[in-house]
Amino acid sequence: MKEKLINFIADRYGWDENEMLSVESFEELGLDSLSLYSLVTDTEDEFNVKFDTNDLTLIDSPKKFIEYVIGCIENADN
Repeated sequence: MKEKLINFIADRYGWDENEMLSVESFEELGLDSLSLYSLVTDTEDEFNVKFDTNDLTLIDSPKKFIEYVIGCIENADN
Protein backbone atom coordinates (compact mmCIF):
# COMPACT_ATOMS: atom_id res chain seq x y z
CA MET A 1 0.00 0.00 0.00
CA LYS A 2 2.85 2.36 0.81
CA GLU A 3 4.37 2.00 -2.65
CA LYS A 4 0.99 2.63 -4.28
CA LEU A 5 0.61 5.81 -2.22
CA ILE A 6 4.12 7.01 -3.08
CA ASN A 7 3.45 6.40 -6.77
CA PHE A 8 0.09 8.17 -6.54
CA ILE A 9 1.65 11.32 -5.06
CA ALA A 10 4.73 11.34 -7.30
CA ASP A 11 2.70 10.76 -10.46
CA ARG A 12 0.15 13.43 -9.55
CA TYR A 13 2.81 16.14 -9.42
CA GLY A 14 5.48 14.68 -11.71
CA TRP A 15 7.95 14.37 -8.84
CA ASP A 16 10.84 11.97 -8.67
CA GLU A 17 10.02 9.52 -5.87
CA ASN A 18 13.49 9.64 -4.31
CA GLU A 19 13.57 13.43 -4.34
CA MET A 20 10.05 13.60 -2.92
CA LEU A 21 11.01 11.37 -0.01
CA SER A 22 14.26 13.21 0.70
CA VAL A 23 12.88 16.73 1.20
CA GLU A 24 11.90 18.13 4.58
CA SER A 25 8.79 20.02 3.46
CA PHE A 26 6.23 20.26 0.70
CA GLU A 27 7.43 23.83 0.12
CA GLU A 28 10.77 22.49 -1.13
CA LEU A 29 8.80 20.79 -3.90
CA GLY A 30 6.83 23.96 -4.67
CA LEU A 31 3.54 22.74 -3.18
CA ASP A 32 1.41 25.53 -1.72
CA SER A 33 -1.46 25.17 0.77
CA LEU A 34 -4.14 25.05 -1.91
CA SER A 35 -2.32 22.27 -3.73
CA LEU A 36 -1.85 20.41 -0.45
CA TYR A 37 -5.59 20.62 0.19
CA SER A 38 -6.20 19.19 -3.27
CA LEU A 39 -3.75 16.37 -2.55
CA VAL A 40 -5.59 15.63 0.70
CA THR A 41 -9.01 15.43 -0.94
CA ASP A 42 -7.73 13.36 -3.86
CA THR A 43 -5.98 10.98 -1.45
CA GLU A 44 -9.14 10.66 0.64
CA ASP A 45 -11.05 9.66 -2.48
CA GLU A 46 -8.40 7.33 -3.89
CA PHE A 47 -7.56 5.49 -0.65
CA ASN A 48 -10.90 5.79 1.15
CA VAL A 49 -9.42 7.56 4.18
CA LYS A 50 -10.49 10.64 6.09
CA PHE A 51 -8.05 13.26 7.38
CA ASP A 52 -8.65 14.94 10.71
CA THR A 53 -8.46 18.66 9.93
CA ASN A 54 -6.63 19.25 13.22
CA ASP A 55 -3.83 16.98 12.02
CA LEU A 56 -3.25 18.83 8.75
CA THR A 57 -1.05 21.46 10.38
CA LEU A 58 1.31 18.68 11.49
CA ILE A 59 1.66 17.19 8.01
CA ASP A 60 4.30 19.37 6.39
CA SER A 61 6.33 16.89 4.36
CA PRO A 62 5.73 14.01 1.97
CA LYS A 63 7.13 11.55 4.53
CA LYS A 64 4.70 12.72 7.21
CA PHE A 65 1.85 12.69 4.71
CA ILE A 66 2.59 9.10 3.73
CA GLU A 67 2.96 7.99 7.36
CA TYR A 68 -0.35 9.66 8.21
CA VAL A 69 -2.25 8.02 5.35
CA ILE A 70 -0.77 4.59 6.10
CA GLY A 71 -1.80 5.06 9.74
CA CYS A 72 -5.35 5.93 8.68
CA ILE A 73 -5.52 2.83 6.48
CA GLU A 74 -4.17 0.58 9.23
CA ASN A 75 -6.60 2.02 11.79
CA ALA A 76 -9.51 1.50 9.40
CA ASP A 77 -8.54 -2.15 9.00
CA ASN A 78 -8.72 -2.74 12.77
